[in-house]
Amino acid sequence: KHTTLNAKDLTIGYGKKIVAQNIKLRLRSGELTAIVGINGIGKSTLLRTLANLQPLLDGAIDIDGKSLKTYRPQELATKISIVLTEPLSAKNLTVLELIALGRQPYTNWLGTLRQEDIVRINATLEMLDLIDLKDKKSYELSDGQLQRVLLARALAQDTPIILLDE
Repeated sequence: KHTTLNAKDLTIGYGKKIVAQNIKLRLRSGELTAIVGINGIGKSTLLRTLANLQPLLDGAIDIDGKSLKTYRPQELATKISIVLTEPLSAKNLTVLELIALGRQPYTNWLGTLRQEDIVRINATLEMLDLIDLKDKKSYELSDGQLQRVLLARALAQDTPIILLDE
């Protein structure tokens, strides 16, 4: 199987604080991989580093054989989507608007959705049983419903790698 993501001798952390080191990870196309461990050992830090949301301290990460450092943000957003546990900052968006943000890497500079984007969004709404919630504001949702919407946004983004935190 094709190696989609490869991390070698990875050191992760914040500034000078090392959280974990000597990490080796290979994700292959079509496989499901789980990272398990007690709280505070760096699982979320690893996911944020793999998604290039925070810098790696040492080592290398390749996506499809190309260094993570060489990807432009928009290009990387077509390769990796991520669902974090952090609170949502734009809670005034509707479910439909929030899921549509997943299509942003494929839109023009105005964010205009094409027909194929709308088809993808609607398919995701149906797949995760969110059609009845599509016009609700995010702040009106339960925590579980919001997690489902954030997963829908990642699925609508249509990336070969989806990173899910808890």
